[in-house]
Amino acid sequence: MKYVCPTMENFRKLAGEMDVVLFGAGQGAMRFMNRIGGLIDRLRCILDSDEDKWGGALYGLPIVSPDHLKTMDADKTLVVIVVAGSAVIDVHKQILAMGDYAIMAARILIQPVLSAVAETFYTHQSELKQVSELLYDNFSKNIYHEVVRRRALYGECDFSDLVRRSDVEYCPALWFCSDRPENEIILDCGAYEGDTLARFTKIYGPAVKRIYSFECMPQSLRKLKEVAATLTTLNDTPEVVILPYALSDYIGKTTFMAIPSRPGGSFISDGLPTARLAYYAKEEVEVDVSTIDALIPKDEKVTQIKMDIEGGEYAALLGARETILRCKPKLAISLYHSGEDYYRLPLLIKEMVPEYKIAVRHHHKRHVDTDMYCWI
Repeated sequence: MKYVCPTMENFRKLAGEMDVVLFGAGQGAMRFMNRIGGLIDRLRCILDSDEDKWGGALYGLPIVSPDHLKTMDADKTLVVIVVAGSAVIDVHKQILAMGDYAIMAARILIQPVLSAVAETFYTHQSELKQVSELLYDNFSKNIYHEVVRRRALYGECDFSDLVRRSDVEYCPALWFCSDRPENEIILDCGAYEGDTLARFTKIYGPAVKRIYSFECMPQSLRKLKEVAATLTTLNDTPEVVILPYALSDYIGKTTFMAIPSRPGGSFISDGLPTARLAYYAKEEVEVDVSTIDALIPKDEKVTQIKMDIEGGEYAALLGARETILRCKPKLAISLYHSGEDYYRLPLLIKEMVPEYKIAVRHHHKRHVDTDMYCWI
């Protein structure tokens, strides 16, 4: 397969040099053609597996059988997959079975965030290989490789086959092969509306002594406090300390990009490399920002840090260096918010504490919720 980094810049370049065909005569094709302007003149036809569409046309382009691709020179043809969902994987395989064509996924091309992730993978293959080699188990290596491959080729597709149902997100059984939780002091970074607070309390029960919940979104803080108050009525409830801060590697104020339609996806504007590419409507909110090292007492024996803070993980880990070196807690860190995080977070943790074991697990049917787990 000729892998071509799927950016709109590369598409424009290749469209000037090669014949371009689309695969999929539906809404995805219309959406893509409406975004490429004059380059639509470079399109030769649309392939589709539905026989009822053959002989028809879309935007003046003939709709033909996929077998038509076999008549085209593989070295001079670019195929853009415009179907969505799990079908993109099957179409990709179908194209490869007909020849060594250059292939791009329209889903990546028209979404700058997905394109930025794919481009990062393309330009940092040595770092990705380095991370793969240091992972703890073969299952982690397979998950890591496949997540990176699918995000590079398709952007979004079906990831459900990578989910192992026995792995509870943020509380993996592999942490407790020989030891059981006891006197747990948990830092819940990105506590949102208290879902993980409730999860830790339910799973660990009396083994949890204290949970520090970090959340800076006002509407999420209100619900978080309600959940914490509800938990106080239960037996074996841990002490809950709510800290209304964004986390980074400095202390002061910062701009938080609040997304009213999906508050759980809000983020620090300088923490996410692709922040300015995000296509959601955002509101800028000024919030207090601090470091874990400054907020957690020096005599506190932290046993676990969970961190899902929408791309701010790298800076927040830098701001937790003293705590991590002192306590060597178990770590559950999200990797999926940017392409850079897939390699820079594992490498940073390994630099901090070389003896950490590092595993990777995936927890969602889509491309989100790929997490790194570290323990001694």
